[in-house]
Amino acid sequence: MASSAISDPPPPGLVFVIDGDGAVRRSLRFALGIDGFAVETFGDAETFLRLAELRPDACVVVDYHLKRINGIDLIETVWRRGCPMPAILTVTNPSPALIRRAAEAGVALVEKPLLGSALLDRIREALAGAAPLG
Repeated sequence: MASSAISDPPPPGLVFVIDGDGAVRRSLRFALGIDGFAVETFGDAETFLRLAELRPDACVVVDYHLKRINGIDLIETVWRRGCPMPAILTVTNPSPALIRRAAEAGVALVEKPLLGSALLDRIREALAGAAPLG
């Protein structure tokens, strides 16, 4: 029997979603799940930092407007803890200063409302460049 040169693609990966809006979390869990991603959701930064197993081969999608800590500060906290996971910041109507800060920090920014494939494209790009575990 001849072997096929086509192999199954690798699994899409793990995405952490941190957003204070339950409807957004549920919607992203559903949409990303349909695309084959494993998704873990959190309603606030503190719960995420306490419960998530931080992995450099995962991707974090975080809303900028969280209670007690903003999204960029959360991402930087994760990185300071030694986990260089790729990150995507979501925000409505970002100011030029926020756009600049995200760019300087190396954080992808996707504007809300999350229309089209911009978020999915950024997640795929982020996970394609994520450090493999092992």
